[in-house]
Amino acid sequence: MTCYGYCGNQGEYPFLLTPPTEKLNIQLPVRTPVLQSLGRYQIEAEIGRGAMGVVYRAFDPKIHRDVAIKTISLAGQDAGDEREYRERFAQEARAAGRLSHPGIVTIFDAAEDPDTHEPYLVMEYVAGKALSKILSEANGKLPLHAAVQFAQEIAEALDCAHSQGVIHRDIKPANILVTKEGHAKIADFGVARLNQEVVTQTGQVVGSPAYMAPEQMLGKPADARSDLFSLGVILYSMITGFRPFQGNSAQTVCFKVMNVEPVPVTTFQHEVPPALDAIISRAIAKDPDDRYQSGAEFSRDLQEFREGDQSFAEATSFFARVIAKDLRTANAAQSRLEPYRRFSSAVIFSAVLAIAVLGWRVSRTHNSSLPPAVVSEMRPAPIHATNPAPPVSTIPKPAAHKKRKTKEPVQDTAPLAPENSKVQVEIQHHFNGARASVWFDDELVFDQDLRDADTRHPLLRAVEMNQITSFQFAPGKHYLQVRVVSPTNTYDQIETLETELEPGSKHVLRVNCDKKKMQVELQ
Repeated sequence: MTCYGYCGNQGEYPFLLTPPTEKLNIQLPVRTPVLQSLGRYQIEAEIGRGAMGVVYRAFDPKIHRDVAIKTISLAGQDAGDEREYRERFAQEARAAGRLSHPGIVTIFDAAEDPDTHEPYLVMEYVAGKALSKILSEANGKLPLHAAVQFAQEIAEALDCAHSQGVIHRDIKPANILVTKEGHAKIADFGVARLNQEVVTQTGQVVGSPAYMAPEQMLGKPADARSDLFSLGVILYSMITGFRPFQGNSAQTVCFKVMNVEPVPVTTFQHEVPPALDAIISRAIAKDPDDRYQSGAEFSRDLQEFREGDQSFAEATSFFARVIAKDLRTANAAQSRLEPYRRFSSAVIFSAVLAIAVLGWRVSRTHNSSLPPAVVSEMRPAPIHATNPAPPVSTIPKPAAHKKRKTKEPVQDTAPLAPENSKVQVEIQHHFNGARASVWFDDELVFDQDLRDADTRHPLLRAVEMNQITSFQFAPGKHYLQVRVVSPTNTYDQIETLETELEPGSKHVLRVNCDKKKMQVELQ
């Protein structure tokens, strides 16, 4: 259902202006309402319609204010289900009505249509647009500062609701309203669960798979961390223009949500600091225990990021996610040991893990700062050789070389680095303007638009980076990932494989995109 809160007049969204001279105007059509009134409320316009009911803009003559009214259809339910639903409707309306926060659409009243006896909610009327509409008009993504601001405001609003035991269960762009002043507000608190119950009984698909947490897909109870997962997906989408879990069917999307790790945000937006990548990765972790445990915690990291303390944001997000999980495992294994051993083991484990992770992050940041062509041409250092030089002993040896009378050159005993492997990439596709991306070991080595099909070669296209047809990689095991996205996003396929490259070997990576799936093979 299209969210209520639309405004029929024109307005501006200064927070989205890039550059400042551009303007985002609001000019949304409204329908002439069939109803003239609901209870004491005077219906002025229909501003949304869906399978579950209709949303109206109305006027409350008693309070002299505009309101939004959302009717909920009970068609198709038997008497027993309808009676139970009405009871749940009253409970959910009371729970959501207790919420008072600038980032939550306020519920004023809950009643029934005197003619049809169908329930309806009277809510705050928000002059603005649904986030889904704004994203559609902005080609799927927003300026970084706007995306992070919205996410922080939503996290704070969710923390308010969760602290009172209210879970939304359907956080998605269509349920986020953006005011004309540039602030995010969550709509449909209390309604999302009721909608799911009715839809389940009518046999339709429940929820929005692209934004649902894995536990929701498994039928497990949703909690605060489920809402925060959905918010992480929204933040990812606002920054990159892509949902982290995409597919041609609901089944494919569900599979990816539960089994596939999304491509890092920094892969699509190189200017995004790694700190934000770490924040999003924690928010959309598969295991709820690895996510943010509260909206306040999520909001604090986003606030630190907005204030420019990126090192703090990265440390609190990345290390907390990695170390906390391993500490839980370590503590469980040590639970039957005496307190001194448990304490010392945990401290030593934490210190070693923190140093190891820090070294990995520094190394990864250093490598990723190099251009892909330079990284691919680098020969591995002797430490990566199959027969590394023996470690230097810490025991002093006689300085015999000082007694030599002849100046003989010192021989370098370190083994030579093995020759790099060469990989040529070719893609077969039927698109005009599709985009292909290739990663080796989580490093993006190719990310360009494919050439349009021509009359000479309508299918075969060779993917090249920097106008060359082959890449060079260090021999050994590598993790390979390929993604092809059509211009309209109707085709979005990701395939992964693990391979081992021999020194000096030559390979061809063949990617075949048909109308339904993509096949990747390294020959």
